[in-house]
Amino acid sequence: MLQQCLKIFRFSFAANTPSLATPWSLRPFKTEVSLPIIRFHDAQPTGQSIALDQEIFNQPIRRDLVQRLVRYTDLYDKKVTKATLALRDAAASGAKNHPQKKTGRARQGHRQRPGRNKGIKAHGRKIRSLRIDLPRKVRLQAYKVGLTAALIEGKFTVIDTEKLNEGKTKHLVQLMKGFESFTQPLLIVTSVDPDDLFLRASRNLENLETCTVREFNIIKILKFKSILITKEAIIQLTESLKQRKLTLLGDNKIVKKKYSEYPIEEYDPNKPLDLKFKVLREYLEDFEKLKKEGQLDKFIQDMPKTKKVGRINTINHH
Repeated sequence: MLQQCLKIFRFSFAANTPSLATPWSLRPFKTEVSLPIIRFHDAQPTGQSIALDQEIFNQPIRRDLVQRLVRYTDLYDKKVTKATLALRDAAASGAKNHPQKKTGRARQGHRQRPGRNKGIKAHGRKIRSLRIDLPRKVRLQAYKVGLTAALIEGKFTVIDTEKLNEGKTKHLVQLMKGFESFTQPLLIVTSVDPDDLFLRASRNLENLETCTVREFNIIKILKFKSILITKEAIIQLTESLKQRKLTLLGDNKIVKKKYSEYPIEEYDPNKPLDLKFKVLREYLEDFEKLKKEGQLDKFIQDMPKTKKVGRINTINHH
């Protein structure tokens, strides 16, 4: 049943002109694309499908952007951790070899200078990061191109959930035998909060790798030929890319709220002010005291007035 469903899907998919040979300026799909949802426990279609966002899964194929993102991701955490000795770190007495003049020999500097026996290496390695810069918009577009290319190649299979009744490896192997792609390395993409029993059961499988939406990057898209992704993971991935956030690449670890999401309280003049700082509370007490005694106007008149002259503030006292 599953194979027949996938064959019918691939036939209708091919009619939608999915080809990696499409010119880079054109979108590969002419109409909206949807994927059938497969039941994870018996590998049978649920009769439902999920529509994919055209702004994410239908982008022109730009191999140059994908190559730049792969290089950026590969070098993101790489560093040169070993360094050669500098002249100041070399083990030497620091004494001069021989007098500067009147010896008939060439002038000699440091005993461990480059070119001398047991000397340091000129322009040696230094501890540094190999990370390269890539604009945020380029990373976002390249990631969308990778998702589109994986969809054209038929890598994605949408499952309803990854939750298991028991965290046993043999139970998961029995479920995965219903999928034809289990004979080769397989990737299962889950939501941000995966099932603990599923993680425990999939820990010791050699051909199976799991990751969350945040860990799903361009390297994994290109590495695996078959990708099982949950329905909730596709929804979270779509919402994340719609908001132009790339949490999977180490950015936006703290999601900032919009101004409209913060609660705004209306001002109530009868409600006492709740000031956080002690200095402000003391100023407020002095203000209330002067207002109660009727000396507020006199206090304002006696305050020194400031007069700006260029960039210098001068104070005129009465």
